[in-house]
Amino acid sequence: MRKKSQHLRVASLTHINNFLSWFIRFVHLVLIRYLYPVTDRALARKYRDEPRPRQGLLRTREFLMKDLYTFDADADKAADTYQKVRRAYKSFFNELRLPFLVARAQCGEMGGSRSHEYHVASASGEDTVISCTSCNFAYNEEVVLSDTEPQILKRSVADLGPYQTWFGISKDRCHLIEVIVPQFLNSRESHGPERKEIHVNTYFIKSQYPDLDLSIERPLHTFVEHWEKQQSPGSGRDWAAPPSSPCLTSLYDYRVPQDYIHCRETKSPRSALYSKLSAIIGTRLYQDPRSLDLARRQDGDECFRCKERSLKVQQAVELAHTFNLGQRYSKPLDAKFVVKPLEQSKDIAHTQQDRSRTSPARQSHEYFHMGCHGIGISRMIAAVAESLADAQGLIWPRAIAPYEAVILATKAHEAVAKEIWDLLTRQDECSAPVDAVLDDRDKDFGWKLKDADLLGFPIVIILGATFTNSKFCEVSVRRLGTRQQISVESVRDYIARRLERI
Repeated sequence: MRKKSQHLRVASLTHINNFLSWFIRFVHLVLIRYLYPVTDRALARKYRDEPRPRQGLLRTREFLMKDLYTFDADADKAADTYQKVRRAYKSFFNELRLPFLVARAQCGEMGGSRSHEYHVASASGEDTVISCTSCNFAYNEEVVLSDTEPQILKRSVADLGPYQTWFGISKDRCHLIEVIVPQFLNSRESHGPERKEIHVNTYFIKSQYPDLDLSIERPLHTFVEHWEKQQSPGSGRDWAAPPSSPCLTSLYDYRVPQDYIHCRETKSPRSALYSKLSAIIGTRLYQDPRSLDLARRQDGDECFRCKERSLKVQQAVELAHTFNLGQRYSKPLDAKFVVKPLEQSKDIAHTQQDRSRTSPARQSHEYFHMGCHGIGISRMIAAVAESLADAQGLIWPRAIAPYEAVILATKAHEAVAKEIWDLLTRQDECSAPVDAVLDDRDKDFGWKLKDADLLGFPIVIILGATFTNSKFCEVSVRRLGTRQQISVESVRDYIARRLERI
């Protein structure tokens, strides 16, 4: 196929299809239930048709992924495997010492019954994560929580104007949705002297009207232009097949009082565009009778779980994703395994010939329950670098740093630096060796200091003027913001304690 750029592209199979096809073809499927789960891992480069690569490694056309695919015999075992993977991912991100968020996420096109995203907060993130500082529950803003039906709230009686209108249009251009909300929250909901501006929760509107096309920038103009063209004699459409009738549905936020609704429904159109809309709609004007909260969540809103006003809304970068796929892919691809009942005690004495005569009717075929999990390695490196970097340079966590410590020394102290390197890297029964490197490049001492900050070594050991005067080396841990004078004999124990915190 060809895109707008005229570049020829080939749509390949997904990695799930590849793994499942391999699993069906080469793995012996006559297995007893207790042999599951079966897991497969893959480290591969993936490609995305990204029109505008941006933000360094956060959004690229080529990226590196670490994937895990799981196969279980039933839904309960698949759920247990899913929780084990979640715990493993949490343990991995805990080693990075990052303030990561585990958020409930949409399954989307991948399908399945459950999914979670693993985020790190970042101003450059493309996802909006809503978390509760009281009960630690978190979810992606795109998720419409389905634990309960949409809550019907008591309609306000106070006039909170001015009001704003948001429009959405269906994919077939026949249905226009009009959403009316106040422009500002009232003083009680704002939790402060300043009135907060309200933004429409388009994801919730989409959940109530699934056919909406949120990609249209000017829905009202698109709707009017489409139907003016349809009703024009020279439009070229097939008049033998009349189109569906255009209609308008109005949806009012619960903060909009009934008096305003009645006044708005009865007064004349406010502009030429509204006059055209009224002519197109005619009497096909409907009002959603429900009184719903149509505003996006904001800091300080009430958590739907613990009912505390402790919600926090922040931008975040997605680092990993886990999916419990169920039989989403195994059924379409007919991926089954044969379940043989456990032999009864009397069957143990049977000969192999007797076992081969077992009736096929005793065997049953079942579909696999699958899971798909992945960590974006390229994106993770970029997100960690952006989250921990400061004005001086990078600051790598110990878990992914190329070295745990670097030793810098002036020419007068190169011999002592080698002794410290031997001391740190020596095998010891009491403590593990420190993964340290001695910077012996033929460069100025000041240049080495700046380069160590740029490269992001977790710990920097400096033998400079201070060591000349006091015989104490200077140990800098930028992530902790500490800089201490430590004797050579104590430097290994001191570094070991600091490494536990970074």
